[in-house]
Amino acid sequence: MIRKFDKLWIGLIIGISIPLLFFLFIYVKEKIQDSYFFFLKKMFIDGILSAFLRIGLIGNLAIFLLTFNTGFTNVPRGILMATILYGLLIIYMFIW
Repeated sequence: MIRKFDKLWIGLIIGISIPLLFFLFIYVKEKIQDSYFFFLKKMFIDGILSAFLRIGLIGNLAIFLLTFNTGFTNVPRGILMATILYGLLIIYMFIW
């Protein structure tokens, strides 16, 4: 039954949303008054978004290892794809 959830797109969605949930956690914990998207834009302009994104990718690593060790094959691939996309974004922000 659990094998029906072993889809690449599910892993991709999980991999994309884990760092965004990390940012949402910071946003709520710090009680920031600006909108969430303005908060992300300000972090990008200030040059600290890539640092927080790297920290947020640790969550992807944890979920990747959890799904990989439980026998899933496609979900970890999707998470890995999302992590690579985030890595390319981090490289772009670092160079820019």
